[in-house]
Amino acid sequence: MNSVVELKHISKEFPGVKVLDDINLSLYPGEVLGICGENGAGKSTLIKILTGLYQPNGGVIEFEGQEVKLNAIKSRELGISAIYQELTIVPELSLAENLFLGHPPVSAKGIVDYKKLYADSREVLKELGINASPDKVKAGDLGIGSQQLIEVGRAIGRKSKVLIMDEPTSSLSHQDTLRLYGLIRKFRDQGYAIIFISHHMEEIFEITDRVAVLRDGKVIDVKPTKEWTVDDLVFAMVNRRVDQQFPAKEKESGQGEVILELKNVSNHKVHNINLKIRAGEIVGIAGINGAGRTELLKTIYGFYPYTEGEMYFKGKPLKTKSIRKVLDQGIVMVSEDRKKEGLILSQDCQQNIALSHYKELASHGVVNEKKVRKMAEEGVRKYDVKTPSLAKETGKLSGGNQQKLILARITYGNPVLFLLDEPTRGIDVAVKMEMYKQMIAFAEAGAAVIMVSSELPEVLGMADRVLVMHEHTIVADIPREKATSELVMNYATGGK
Repeated sequence: MNSVVELKHISKEFPGVKVLDDINLSLYPGEVLGICGENGAGKSTLIKILTGLYQPNGGVIEFEGQEVKLNAIKSRELGISAIYQELTIVPELSLAENLFLGHPPVSAKGIVDYKKLYADSREVLKELGINASPDKVKAGDLGIGSQQLIEVGRAIGRKSKVLIMDEPTSSLSHQDTLRLYGLIRKFRDQGYAIIFISHHMEEIFEITDRVAVLRDGKVIDVKPTKEWTVDDLVFAMVNRRVDQQFPAKEKESGQGEVILELKNVSNHKVHNINLKIRAGEIVGIAGINGAGRTELLKTIYGFYPYTEGEMYFKGKPLKTKSIRKVLDQGIVMVSEDRKKEGLILSQDCQQNIALSHYKELASHGVVNEKKVRKMAEEGVRKYDVKTPSLAKETGKLSGGNQQKLILARITYGNPVLFLLDEPTRGIDVAVKMEMYKQMIAFAEAGAAVIMVSSELPEVLGMADRVLVMHEHTIVADIPREKATSELVMNYATGGK
């Protein structure tokens, strides 16, 4: 079979850094090629070369046997489309306008042909399995899973031949992920060539036909998925064996003082929440998207103040009308969306680490720059943030290093309650392992950890107890020894 895309000896350099080094890779119609690698391995740069956003410094790209010079317009004309983990839909526009954003059908006079636009959109929505009016329903009215499918629909509307999916399930529930798998298989069988990039090993083994591993800008190995094992794949990515995915705690949990207690807590986001969290515990919160998991953490943190019930922190009433006061008591939070809520991407590493701590770093109302720098240096060193300098723009770092910056910030001052919302989303296997070890270190130092994760194996592997949410309340509290994926999903979907 002839390849649809052939990369031959592709290299890419930025000042002082070689990001891609002699990349040779083939992509065939009717296959799903998985690409794995740590953050910083070169995956994003490879995508940008294929979509024409970057030009290689060396090598040749062939499309259907012909050498091509790609730019953004040429890639689109050839039928190369990318679907990213960050949604690019416009919520205020209709489904049809989103599906054909930037390339609507036009009449001979150059005017948008709305009749054809809506007809074509109905066909695409039918293909996606979305039963909604293309002209009357706005994209923002759909759930996150259907919004991700609209991103996929754009590629259909462009008559694409190559689909590049970069962490497409990162914001999806289990059900929406299965739905996307079905579409990927359908497109593969229709002859699409698909690149699927993911940090989740179970996804790679579920959906791909071949797997290529990138490490330090080089292709380490490419072979059929069935010839890989999880251990071999992880070793190829990080160049070392990972003995235990979820490290064990050395200290017994659940014996410390009650750090947090909620009694019948409600607001416009959650209702009738009852829970106790003790020092030394890691408590996982599971549930499908929309169950209220993030909203519960934000209620505890004070983003959504509670209007009914009682909340106690270390035995004393906790008022959450001021996030500053919540922070001052030693409660910290890692948001599920680090780019929008956790970091200021245009600022440098030092500024992001110091955010929320300028009060402690000031003398007589003036920020002490020496203290700020010392704090930032200690945080970067402690969490092994890979950055050339503290002045590096945060948005230029990999996802894993961005998450480490947040850890450096929130752990300053030794907090006693950690609220972690999807703490491993979008980070590679090696950084995930570091995150797990940090969570255990927090607990063993006497803090309490509440972790929300859409990855059920992660919840089961890390949590001492699993709280299951359904329709904005807690419906089950399951000890680790009794927690199974079947039992958790039964409660999460409304079972008894």
